[in-house]
Amino acid sequence: MSDPAPPDRARRRRVDLPALEWIASAIGLILALAITGFIGWQAYRGAGTGRAPPPAIEVRAERTVATGDGWVIAFVAVNRSPTTASAVLVEGRLSRSGHVVASGQVSLDYVPGHSERRGGLFFAEDPRMHDLHLRALGYAQP
Repeated sequence: MSDPAPPDRARRRRVDLPALEWIASAIGLILALAITGFIGWQAYRGAGTGRAPPPAIEVRAERTVATGDGWVIAFVAVNRSPTTASAVLVEGRLSRSGHVVASGQVSLDYVPGHSERRGGLFFAEDPRMHDLHLRALGYAQP
């Protein structure tokens, strides 16, 4: 049978940790504290509890493209709020002299806060010959 290591030798093994272990431990501690702090900040701020501002969706046309059956108006919907919106309903209307000539709608599944999503509306009339009005009609909370 072998004798256990002398106490000085065992104590020295526990104390002689490589510097890389200390660095990795410090990085792990910093990350854990940062994540805990972020979750606490979100809870304090009330994200998702109804106190956050509502989505602010702006819709603008990017281009008009002729297709085989008509025209497509490619648009971008920009959410200027930090709050996410789902099922965003976008409406496009073509009008002439104040009268609506054609209209169309499309639903965007998801528009995260401070982001944008693209889509398109199909029209049988040439949008370049009319006044185009694009707007978001509504959303649902995800």
